[in-house]
Amino acid sequence: MISLHRFEHLRLAQAFSDYLNSQKISNTIQHSEFSYEILLEQEQQLHIAEKALAEFLANPTQSKYLSASWESGDLKSAPDQLSYANADLFSNFKRQAGILTHSLFAICCIIYALIAFGVFNPLNSFLAFYQQQPFDYLQSWRFITPALLHFSLLHIVFNLLWWWQLGGLVEKQHGKQRLIILFLFSAVASNLSQFFLVGPYFGGLSGVVYALVGYCWLFGQLDKTSRVHLPNGMFAILIGWLILGFIDILPTNLANYAHLVGLLAGLMLAFVCHRLKL
Repeated sequence: MISLHRFEHLRLAQAFSDYLNSQKISNTIQHSEFSYEILLEQEQQLHIAEKALAEFLANPTQSKYLSASWESGDLKSAPDQLSYANADLFSNFKRQAGILTHSLFAICCIIYALIAFGVFNPLNSFLAFYQQQPFDYLQSWRFITPALLHFSLLHIVFNLLWWWQLGGLVEKQHGKQRLIILFLFSAVASNLSQFFLVGPYFGGLSGVVYALVGYCWLFGQLDKTSRVHLPNGMFAILIGWLILGFIDILPTNLANYAHLVGLLAGLMLAFVCHRLKL
């Protein structure tokens, strides 16, 4: 199966899928957390399908797409194709992301378990950010490792679900190198900003998550045919959450500046990568 495109709405995904079928391009629709992905069954048909996709995205209301849906008459197939075939959760977890995404996911879980069982105090550990200047560059890992520290179950679940979804998407579509660059750049940038603007006591993958949010959303806006994208509605919700953090009405303390700088880092990387056609 070859991934062609992710749609935010099932109706659009089904219309395009029906049109591809009318053109003898075999495909299926796979449902993920917040999108519907068109998968091609034959790689040699990818070029033709991409051209058809560009035409569809430019004008999805053309009569030929409606006609294709009427001619297919296959209204029962969608639930089977979507299958919520995610019945096999472990298989879906593996399939939606790559080795890098899964490895960092596992590392964060292990560190959280050690913290939860009282093995070490995270804010005074070798993984925490520097507590004072000048920085000891022999311990330069401290610029990055605060991203691996989580202090509550809600904290780690929120971050890792987004890391798995968006990090996995970037790794699958743009490669491990892109995800490594995004992770390192956003972790360092968000950790430094939180240190200088607030203080040394913080942790979490949220800055990196917001970098992924910014990267996926803007890349999808700049390239409508990109398989890396984030629906506008979901982006708006996450931006709203970011704003609420700054208003300080949420019942928990958030590393707001890390979130904001992470978001800006992701937006910047998406813009640069798109302009350079990377």
